[in-house]
Amino acid sequence: MDFNLDWLLGPDYTQLANFLLLSTILFIGVFVRYLVLAWLYHTLVYKKLGDAYPHRRLHQQVKLPQVKKEITYSFLGGIIFAITGTIMLISWQRGYTLLYTDLTWIDVLWVPLSFFLALFIHETYYYWLHRWMHHPKVLTKFHHIHHNSLYTSSFTSFSFHPIEALLQAIFLPVLVMFLPIHFFVLIALLVTMSITAVINHAGVEVYASSAIRSPWARWMVGATHHDLHHLRYRCNYGLYFTFWDVWMKTEDAGFEKRFMEHTKLK
Repeated sequence: MDFNLDWLLGPDYTQLANFLLLSTILFIGVFVRYLVLAWLYHTLVYKKLGDAYPHRRLHQQVKLPQVKKEITYSFLGGIIFAITGTIMLISWQRGYTLLYTDLTWIDVLWVPLSFFLALFIHETYYYWLHRWMHHPKVLTKFHHIHHNSLYTSSFTSFSFHPIEALLQAIFLPVLVMFLPIHFFVLIALLVTMSITAVINHAGVEVYASSAIRSPWARWMVGATHHDLHHLRYRCNYGLYFTFWDVWMKTEDAGFEKRFMEHTKLK
């Protein structure tokens, strides 16, 4: 089965007008997605769930000036993600990537496997990049922008210094040069990145208390886990999963206790 994307690959995006047009379209998609998802999660989860279960809130609602700064840096980051996305599509158009659109029987196995393999590779890349970004000189040069949000909100999820945004944005364009990925898997990865980033920064714990004992859910990064990173800096560096923190002994010792405090009914 082949999904026809000739309409997407047809134009020559190396031409400046086409490059700018595609980058603009991608920017609108990236930035509007961020604004809508962050606002919806803050309104429906932080406010409504938090009103119903106040113990699930990790801290009080952040102030408007902080949110404005986060949106400003997210705007800049959106430009960078859009440009790298355009470059990735040009690379796909020129045959430099392993992105594909046809489906065969082997994809029954490879599509889910490649999705989780890509998440593992991304987790590994991000964990060690994140630890490097906490080197004092690196932290003060650009990673501090993200950490200026000591108390996070769903709008913090995309708020990075442009250099940090670039270091994050280049992951997928490089990955698809070495790992065969179906176009739908690429979309699924982008959706996963967006949703988990909002969940982890929203300041409200949504996982059940039983997750801490689950053989699967225990390894998921959530709001409590990442909130401790913003509060204490030298712990909990994970992106999607906690296994690198556990393996490298960088998970905060008080995580389980704090998680239970924000998930069990008082």
